[in-house]
Amino acid sequence: MLEQYRELFPITQNYIYLNHAATGPLPIPTVAAIAELAHRYSEEGNLEWSYCEKLADAVRQFAAKLVNAAKDEIAFVQNTSQGIIIVIGSISWQSGDNLILMKDGFPTNLYPYHYLLPQVEKRYVTSYEILADPYSILKHIDKKTKAVALDWVNFLNGIKIDIATIGEICRNKGIYFIIDGMQGLGAVTIDLSKVKVDFFSAAAPKWLLGPEGIGILYVRKEILNCLQPTNLGWLSADWPDFYDIYTQKPLKTTTARFEAGTKNYLGITGLGESLKLFHNIGLANIETKIYHLTDYLLFEISDSRFEILTPRERNNRAGIVSFRHKDKDTQELFMKLRQNKIVCSLREGYIRISPHFYNTEQEMETLIRIINS
Repeated sequence: MLEQYRELFPITQNYIYLNHAATGPLPIPTVAAIAELAHRYSEEGNLEWSYCEKLADAVRQFAAKLVNAAKDEIAFVQNTSQGIIIVIGSISWQSGDNLILMKDGFPTNLYPYHYLLPQVEKRYVTSYEILADPYSILKHIDKKTKAVALDWVNFLNGIKIDIATIGEICRNKGIYFIIDGMQGLGAVTIDLSKVKVDFFSAAAPKWLLGPEGIGILYVRKEILNCLQPTNLGWLSADWPDFYDIYTQKPLKTTTARFEAGTKNYLGITGLGESLKLFHNIGLANIETKIYHLTDYLLFEISDSRFEILTPRERNNRAGIVSFRHKDKDTQELFMKLRQNKIVCSLREGYIRISPHFYNTEQEMETLIRIINS
């Protein structure tokens, strides 16, 4: 059923594209929407601020619906990193605090804490440790633990952690729970109204099939006023219009207060068009198709010739499958795939495959034939 959408992805005419954990190709409607707005800037110059804000508000609603959050809990950010940096600056860190991080996570959810919080003790868990037992995180927590910051889906092994259980642990102990959602959002469903996550940051260019330079930050509304002011600028204020510049305006009461200046309306427009596609298809349907394709691949490489990093159980993974052939040089195999116009990633010595809803079984069969030949 979802293959009818293949015509929206011109890349399928030339490549078997299985690299959405790296960068997702832009669908035709997304490209058209960005181009249309860019032409308006070219032809009209100044677009009415009220028009741009109405456009952003509509996309904010789409984003909120995707994660089942309130619209007022969503802010636009430049990328996942910016969202995490805003979170770090919003928490009141005290002397003696400690922080739990994912040792094998992507640097997006590691480096900012090292650079910005050198005085805070770092404690580490691995995705495998949490996969085996999410309650194992308790051995790292004490009365001085301020936050737990984890990747929802690991960039390499594809492990999807049990954020519901860990969120419950954090909430019960009064600990902030921060999630880098980049490798999950757009591939698998999430309900932020149910899981006890305080902060969730994810950008558009991977599974969401949107442009670079735009993403979303979710901040749970109940904690917004408990955070210290950070990343605030003149457009963090609630401006009804610009006819009275010099009278100080009140701070916005929503997560949009973290949008400090002029927004990336071109990026927001592109993200909005991609989100429309997700809503038209249904994220649950997209998730089902991705699982179907990854199930198929995992079954076909399940013999002793392959080392597979990714869990086979659906509940423990999302859209990533990483493996290597024990009898073949991984770099050479990767180059062979490229020569056959199969686009994937080489990460830490493993082939990483990440299909999306418009990919087909026939494409997976071609992949499997080449890695076996």
